Amino acid sequence: MKRNAAITLNANMTPMIDVTFLLIVFFVVVSQIVDRDVISLDLPAPEHAKATVSDAESKMVVNIVPHTDGSVAGIVVGQYTIDTNEMAKLSAIVSEGLSTGTSEIHLRADRATEYKYIHRVIEAIREAGSTTRTPRLHLVVDMESQS
Repeated sequence: MKRNAAITLNANMTPMIDVTFLLIVFFVVVSQIVDRDVISLDLPAPEHAKATVSDAESKMVVNIVPHTDGSVAGIVVGQYTIDTNEMAKLSAIVSEGLSTGTSEIHLRADRATEYKYIHRVIEAIREAGSTTRTPRLHLVVDMESQS
């Protein structure tokens, strides 16, 4: 039997490069969409975190906007800005989100915000969950300061 000479395989890299560029474009577009729900806050950092980062597609972000003295300037949920004494309005917005498929609520608050304000927001979210279905509530923290 006669053996063939060395066989060479050539890989076409064009499809791989195309997919790479499409992924880059996708992540650039998605990162700009996700940042619209984020308000600049000094988030607290956990000391011994056991939880993981949520990857829920259907989430609602509730931002508690602080004053420098520890009180709250307002609450921002999507395009709504709510005063601190309008917890019924917050419950209505959360209830509406739950009825349209929201499964998780991410609560963001500045580390200098007094807990009594955060507790009021948590209670308003709990009341909204009792009328429809109970959402999972996540308290957002700054994990980058852990490293």
